[in-house]
Amino acid sequence: MSEIDKGTVWAMAKNMRLFAFMEYLRDLDNDPAPSAADQQIAAYLREFMTTDPNVLLGDQ
Repeated sequence: MSEIDKGTVWAMAKNMRLFAFMEYLRDLDNDPAPSAADQQIAAYLREFMTTDPNVLLGDQ
């Protein structure tokens, strides 16, 4: 599998319904043996959740 870029992960997260997003993140966090791709996606999603909303909404 090719490397996953942050922009792709963030675009996916912005288009998910909140409940589905939270379930997906929970599943990533609870995976006992996550793949390298899943670990990278989880890291990007944690960064996404702590990013200034103005940046996510394109106000900056």
